[in-house]
Amino acid sequence: MNRKGLPALALLLSPALFTSVALANTDTQSTAPAVDSVASIDAKLTNKRSEVKQLENTVANNQNQLRDLRNQSDALDKKAGQLDAKRKLAQRNLDDQYNRMIDDPDLDITPFQKQYQDSWKEVKENQVAKLAIQQDIQEQSRVLKESSTKKQRSLDELEILGESRQEARVLRLQEELAAQDTLDVVHTITCKMSMTLNACASQGKTLSMQKAVNNFQQQLINGFTEMDTVKQHVDNVSLNIHVLDSAIIDSGFNGSNRYTTKLQASLRARPNSTAACQLLGLENRYCIEQGTTQASNDKIKKEKKWVAITIRSNRHDDNVTVNGVNYGSTPVDVMLPAGQHQVTVEKSGFEPYSRQMTLSKDMTVWAELKTQENRPKPGKKFADLLTNNQQAPQMVVIGSGNYHIGENAKQDINISKAYSIAATPVTVNQFNAFVASTGYITEAEKGAGCNAINDGETKRHQNQNWRKPGFEQSKNAPAVCISKVDAETYAHWLTKQTGFTYALPSEAQWEVAARAGSKDAYWWGSDIGSGNANTGWGGSSWANKSTSPVASFGANPYGIYDTAGNVWEWTSTKSGVVRGGAWNFAPTKAKVYESLELSPSTSANYTGFRIVRSL
Repeated sequence: MNRKGLPALALLLSPALFTSVALANTDTQSTAPAVDSVASIDAKLTNKRSEVKQLENTVANNQNQLRDLRNQSDALDKKAGQLDAKRKLAQRNLDDQYNRMIDDPDLDITPFQKQYQDSWKEVKENQVAKLAIQQDIQEQSRVLKESSTKKQRSLDELEILGESRQEARVLRLQEELAAQDTLDVVHTITCKMSMTLNACASQGKTLSMQKAVNNFQQQLINGFTEMDTVKQHVDNVSLNIHVLDSAIIDSGFNGSNRYTTKLQASLRARPNSTAACQLLGLENRYCIEQGTTQASNDKIKKEKKWVAITIRSNRHDDNVTVNGVNYGSTPVDVMLPAGQHQVTVEKSGFEPYSRQMTLSKDMTVWAELKTQENRPKPGKKFADLLTNNQQAPQMVVIGSGNYHIGENAKQDINISKAYSIAATPVTVNQFNAFVASTGYITEAEKGAGCNAINDGETKRHQNQNWRKPGFEQSKNAPAVCISKVDAETYAHWLTKQTGFTYALPSEAQWEVAARAGSKDAYWWGSDIGSGNANTGWGGSSWANKSTSPVASFGANPYGIYDTAGNVWEWTSTKSGVVRGGAWNFAPTKAKVYESLELSPSTSANYTGFRIVRSL
């Protein structure tokens, strides 16, 4: 049978060959978040590189000045020795003259007195110069540290801009891939003498459609801003060309057995969510699908949307609880309202699987339960009771012993005494309990404001604090806009509440817990991967948007969550050092040995904390 047209026909084009026919997908494209254009970011990168270059020169000059001052100090030390020897000689000579005066009272010792006085004066002048140079060295050391910190901050901002540029390239290509066009094609075939009229017309229509798809694909590729880059990878990526509508404008024989078809077709590409990354040769983490925001979660709850969740594990006779309700052993199939739910799978002798997850569609959860014996340093979990019968943060015991820390885990250290560290960063809810109990006002709320990174620049926002960090947070998200002073005050409150000593972790305590025995850059391996942690451009739905609820990602082998990404965490280092990376910093900053220097009074919407407790 000869049809008149092919409405809603979808032609799926493989990288090398037109292969099949299917109904068109009429789903609408979701709107991508607004980001700076590539050209705009390139301009910012140029300015930032220039700024980094200037700061590098400043640091180098400060280093040279400090070196010169230390050389002067060394010279004064050497001179001090020489002058002291000269003074002692003058003193001996003067003593000799005094002894001679006993026998000769008329002896004039004035020259020797002057010699001793002059030598003593030179010693004093050298001491004054030494004191001045020490003060200069102290001030220059401060200036050098300040300029070094500025340089590192600019380098971090430069890296963020670089990641933003990759994201902008992806979004630009995604927009170009979404182009739709209507093409007219004319194609002539030679029909075999054995073919019927309808068979000849059908073949002409099919081959014309193939030509339209091929023409559209070539037109699409040639229109890409980064056409040359795309052409290097396009053979390995399906553009998934769809024909939205088509119609034969004219057809017929134009001599003997030659049949011409004139066809009009509307087409567009519907590649998968990672196609833009693959075409640009980038990691898939730049092509994450947009996640569900807190606002949309609230809307879903109001609409009473329900989703189906299937829970499975790698063990028999386990036990599943969802929001504290027992559902027995896996496999478990349960309907839940869309939104946040706490899913826990446990079995005696195995480490529990526990996640807080946001459900927006049907899904399967696979819980892998690992035996406790397989852990390098298995630790007891506990939570102290507060005076109001609430619980302090859950703690995990870290045993004493030898550990490896630092880049490539080359530094050997010994933890002489076991300690416990919080399983997660302190949450908004936990910090709120402290504020409600004490009436405490944070540094940011007192007027210092809270830092945020906007367009690659660190800016202070007077109206932002832990209650309003500049994005929506759940109660189970890590508290941010917290200074080191705020964090230490919270730890002191816990100490008074429980009678046990709580504090911020040392950098060594933090890294030992974060590594969990691993020698790689991340506890799960040497690469960030995609969707393993909440970092900027890290492949999660929170990346570059906000913090994520604690324990949204898997725990490390010690049972500790969020040691990579989510928020930078304060340590006890007096000068102010945070560890762990954050939701809006490049994944490289989440490497376990990385750190960031911040003034202890600084509050930022990417900085929180976790605590340790003595045992």
